[in-house]
Amino acid sequence: MDWFAAHAGRTHSTRKGEDSGDAGSVQRTAGVIDQGRPGNRRASQLQLQQGRAVVWAPVSLVCGLTAYFSLPVEPPVVAGLVMVLMAAGLLLAARAGRAGAVGVLVGFALAGFVLGQAGTAATGTKVLPASTGKVTVSGWIDEVGPVTGKRRRMVVAIDAIEEVKTEYWPGKVRLSVSADRIGSLVRGDYVTFQAWLYPPLTPAIPGGWNYGRVGWFDGIGAGGRVASPLAKPGTKPDLQRWSDRLAELRAGIADRMRTHLPQREAGFAVALITGERSGLDRNMREALQLSGLAHILAISGLHMSLVAGGVFWLVRALLALWPMLALNYPVKKFAAMAALGAAGFYLMISGQAIATQRAFIMLSVMFLAVLLGRSAISMRNLAVAAIIVLLIAPQAVLTPSFQMSFLAVMGLIAGYEILGGWQTGFRAGLAARPLYQKVLIYALLMLLGLSTTTIIASAFTTLPAAFHFNRFAAWALPANLLAMPVVTFLVMPAAVASVCLMPFGLEHWPLQAMSLGLEAVQAIAVMVSGWPGATKVAGAMMPELAFLSGMGLCFLALWRGSLRRAGGGLAVVAGFAAIALGPRPDILIERTAATMAGRMQEGGLVPVYGRRGRFAVERWLLADGDGADLAQAAKRAGWRCADDLCRSEVKGKTVLWLGRKAKPPPDCRAADIVVSANPLRRTCGYPTSRQLHIDRFDVWRNGAHAVHITTDGKPEVTTARGASGSRAWVYAPVARRKILLVDPGPWVEKPAAGSTPKTQTGQ
Repeated sequence: MDWFAAHAGRTHSTRKGEDSGDAGSVQRTAGVIDQGRPGNRRASQLQLQQGRAVVWAPVSLVCGLTAYFSLPVEPPVVAGLVMVLMAAGLLLAARAGRAGAVGVLVGFALAGFVLGQAGTAATGTKVLPASTGKVTVSGWIDEVGPVTGKRRRMVVAIDAIEEVKTEYWPGKVRLSVSADRIGSLVRGDYVTFQAWLYPPLTPAIPGGWNYGRVGWFDGIGAGGRVASPLAKPGTKPDLQRWSDRLAELRAGIADRMRTHLPQREAGFAVALITGERSGLDRNMREALQLSGLAHILAISGLHMSLVAGGVFWLVRALLALWPMLALNYPVKKFAAMAALGAAGFYLMISGQAIATQRAFIMLSVMFLAVLLGRSAISMRNLAVAAIIVLLIAPQAVLTPSFQMSFLAVMGLIAGYEILGGWQTGFRAGLAARPLYQKVLIYALLMLLGLSTTTIIASAFTTLPAAFHFNRFAAWALPANLLAMPVVTFLVMPAAVASVCLMPFGLEHWPLQAMSLGLEAVQAIAVMVSGWPGATKVAGAMMPELAFLSGMGLCFLALWRGSLRRAGGGLAVVAGFAAIALGPRPDILIERTAATMAGRMQEGGLVPVYGRRGRFAVERWLLADGDGADLAQAAKRAGWRCADDLCRSEVKGKTVLWLGRKAKPPPDCRAADIVVSANPLRRTCGYPTSRQLHIDRFDVWRNGAHAVHITTDGKPEVTTARGASGSRAWVYAPVARRKILLVDPGPWVEKPAAGSTPKTQTGQ
């Protein structure tokens, strides 16, 4: 009998016993079987996997989704229909007992591919394909972000763009606006203003994080910068939504916290409760990142678990005080319903970020299991939560928050399944010990549990952290050992108490207790971030090997038996290989050719200037495994610059960079590689010579460029648009005159004092 069919034929009581995490018996069984003859080990390993098909289902779903999003072109609809039929056939065959677990998992992988295709087709965001210059925009405010410096981010649902042809209007636009121009405007207000609009940003480095794809799935088809005050013309009504009242509630909670707390602690507290990070001190934010405590700011599984778990424990304890209730009614289920309501309220007031929504779904599945009389924490419940999340938002599979949260929880459940038998036996031996010994041992167990949790969570989240952010905190373990007890036992309970007491005006003392905890967390972050080597830079990773490493982590957590150690070995080997074989270009060119960097003889990247293209250059340095910032890297030797013209040699090739103010020199034909921020227009041998030419038109069409110089001296060019492929979220740029009714002329932004005006050509 195959192991999926065995799982399907099990009784309810058997499944319930598995969910309870009786990992001790499983491990003992594995040990007995593995001591047998080598010929029986394969069969014994498969026997241990009985009933595990459901926990592997989301992994197969992830494989199918990853395959879809990795394609260079959008697959035809016919391919999706064929896969639907194949997946349905495999799942129906499994239901009839004619397909094994492998067939079922293949069916889920095919379903994942189709799910990604359906999610893309359902999104259908319209993208602005060219910059507009200054135009008049009308629409409804859909979102107002926190203050960053003196500016805020704002999302506007477009009603009209006067100078742009109707067929090119995007559905939503994300805009940068001066904070004082928003004033008292709120979400839902109908506004009119002038703005410079431009297409979604392409990756800063070929193969890097695609910001345009993220916005595309959020319905955002353009970016921009507001160029005038926001007016309310009154020609169309404002949108009144329940979320407006919710925004008022969040603002009221934040104001009450700022009233009772010092400014620094108030910014931290507001970030933890409402998700509003605008008041968070910049130095503190950096200290939290360097120390490995930045996850405290992201309202996700940790915060949801502390809030819902605290309410669950408190309600259950209070109901247990009445014997009549405790003996005659399911107080555990009442507590689960109260905890679920508390988690839902926290989701509402925290801003409903994607990570928070995923955490709420996971908790909902677990509390539903309690209401149904099942074990709350199990791999099966985690699998159900992951499937629900991916059904709602298939693109979430690409995000670091999804990968880190589910890998961490998967690792923790697997780790404590293994340790469950040991803990049960150890605690049974404490019954005969004196009280002071019990207290001391339980304190040590709590410290050991926190250390184990931190080690497991760090081990399972280091891979996605290194892949997406190219760095990780080296001292995360001691930082979390010091800070998490404070967050768990002081900060979050005080936060819950303060919110509950706010309607009665009694929040002062809980907020003071919360302030003490936040001061301690901040002190720990500052101390640990100052230790030597606090941050390790990994560099860009080879995507295929990084995915293989992630599959090794899944195998380590989900497989039962001694063979699971092979998954850990695969994860480690593939992870290091992914870093070692990651792309390391010799020349990188920014998406507008405003700056570039070359790999000099010492091996590091050197940008042409220390002030231009900060965002892009710092992404390049991290991808190269270099922890330097823009200013530090620019001080390195390599470029000879004068009058916005720079020369250098990279791997024996003469490189010439021409800025916007530079004029092509007479000897530019002698350079092997010519990069120009302006159109070359038949200068420097373009386009007839054998030189490599990359000018303003090339980056306009294809985004950022990366050049690898091979061992035989030939330059190989990779572009951001080429690496992104021909997908629904990758727009084809067009000339500005094609989308405009009237050409408003070049964009000349008003310069700050002592700076040079920025002009955007009308391509």
